[in-house]
Formats: sequence, C-alpha cells, structure tokens
Amino acid sequence: MKRFTKVAILGNGAFGTALAHAASFNPYNKVMMYARDPEVAQHINDKKRNPKFFSDIELNGNITASSSFKEVVQDAAFILSCIPTQQTMVVLRENREHINLETPFVSCSKGMLVESEKFISEAVNEMFEGKLKYCVLSGPSFAKEILQNMPTLVVVASNDIKNAQVVQESLSHGAFKVYTNDDVIGVEIAGALKNVFAIGAGFIEGSDFGINTTTAFIVRGTAEIQKFAKTYGARDETFYGLAGIGDLMLTSFGSLSRNRTCGYRLGKGESLEDIVKSSTGVVEGIPTLDVVYKYAKKNNLDMPITFTIYDLLHGQISLQSAVKRLMTVNLGTEFPQNYAKQEWKQHF
Repeated sequence: MKRFTKVAILGNGAFGTALAHAASFNPYNKVMMYARDPEVAQHINDKKRNPKFFSDIELNGNITASSSFKEVVQDAAFILSCIPTQQTMVVLRENREHINLETPFVSCSKGMLVESEKFISEAVNEMFEGKLKYCVLSGPSFAKEILQNMPTLVVVASNDIKNAQVVQESLSHGAFKVYTNDDVIGVEIAGALKNVFAIGAGFIEGSDFGINTTTAFIVRGTAEIQKFAKTYGARDETFYGLAGIGDLMLTSFGSLSRNRTCGYRLGKGESLEDIVKSSTGVVEGIPTLDVVYKYAKKNNLDMPITFTIYDLLHGQISLQSAVKRLMTVNLGTEFPQNYAKQEWKQHF
C-alpha cells in the first residue's frame, strides 16, 4: 500500500496557493501551507479558500494550513518555498532550527537578494554550510492558470537528480508536469533575470513599438542572460528550455506578468514610484536589475540591453536615446563564440 506524502509549502501568496492546488491532485499527497497570519490559516482550514489570493477558488480537501513553521515542515517529504525573494532569508534565519537537512528544500522564488547581492542558492548554502538538499523550481507558470487547471510544465533542478525526482513524482499529476535538471544555478539565473527583460519588453509595448522590436529584444536579451550566467558556470542549453526562453516568453508577453505590466506602464509615462505602490504583488525584476547592473559593471560584462533598461528605469536616458544607443552598438556575427578568429563584439 502506497504511503501518503506530506508536501510543505512556505507562503500563502499567489504562487504558494497555486502549487498547493497542483500538489493536491495527487491523492497520496497531504499538503500543508505556512501562513504567518493565524486567521488566514484558520480560514483556509475552515472554508478551503485563501482569503487573500484567489478567494473565489475552492481548495481541495487534502490542503491544510498552519501559522506554525515547525508544524508545517515537520515530517515533510520536501519543502516548496514560495516566500518573496527579499524575505526568504529572513524567514529561514528565524526558523533555521526547524529545517531538516535531509529534507529537499525547493526554492520557487525568482530574484536576487539585494542585501547580499547573491542568489538564494548561494545564501542558503552559506547558512547551512552546503548540507541542505537545495533545489529550485522554475518555468512558465502563472499562478492563476495553474489554479484554472491549464496544462503547465515546469522544471526542478538539483545537484543530486534524485532530490529533483522526488519532487517530480509527487507534483506531476493532472495538468501539472515537472521535468528535472541538474543545472541549479542556470535555472535560478534564468528565473531571476527574465523578470528584468520582461520589464524591458513591457516598456517596448507600452511605447507602441511593434512585435519585430519586442522579439528582437527578447532574443538578444537571452544572449545577455547567457553571458551573465556563464560567469557562474551555468550551461547554455538551460536557457533554451522551460526555465529559460520558456519563462522569458511567458513573462514578456503575458498580460498576467507584473514585470511586463510595470514596463508597459512606464512606457505609457507613469512613474516607477506610482507603479510600485499600486502593484498587487512584488515586481521582482526591479531589485534584481539593480544587483545585476552592479555585478555586470564590477566584472566588466558588456550587457548593453541590461544597462539601457537600468537607465530607463532610473530616468537617466530618454526612449529616443535608448533606441539610438542599442541600434548603433558595434556590428558583428550573431554567434561570435563560434568564430575563433573573430573578436567578441556585443551587438543588438
């Protein structure tokens, strides 16, 4: 007889609720969500609805919630962390004693830490001295569509593929399918940096440029993400998969994307301050952009599109000047790494 699997979910926001919903379709899963607010946890338990997010959707009976971190993670087969990026390390520091090093910890947050200018994997490895079974989940997956049971594919990466397979087998049911990968930093970088370029894609759309411009921007943006990722040892092929071009396309073109919407509103002339204040959730691309910009400058990375997005967001350059800058970058071959005798020249 098959045993029940406890799935712990940290965070009761949009994506945490969506993953709880997806996990609940495996009849052998018992899903428990961590909600800091006891009233929210009680509401989920009593009404089977999240009062803060998607309150119109009834959750399955095998989903419960608790405001006790210890209760949520105890005896879990794995932990899905859906805490906003900038709060992740705060929550882990507060609850470190309750984390079992033998329990796979799956980060579902997409961004870079502003305080330390690191990826979550780096900070977590430092905190737990590399002993935690760290994984990362990413891919084209709007929370609303997961909750609507739209077919969705994601990838879970781990240095030990067995850990990723535990998550894969538990979550791959119904309309939700999980692939595995062992390029942890590549998947993490793809998930974080796509938010930056989604802001740029939204800005292009909001400025009334056409699909030619947006498509070129996304393709050349992918090249810059790869250039950045190589300094961390990531593999090129990761950026052609679900976590890479898949998530970048979704976030750049999808109307549900907060990052694209932020860029679109900027393109229409709204101030960044007003956009952030009125956003229904965290626009992860903004703090990530600041960290990526600093890293690229410090390491002499030639990333003209990234630098232009930064200057646009901070009001240091006009739209007309941005277009001129990118269209006059040095000409070159599309794939310079394939031409040993040709000097690497970044181009748009």
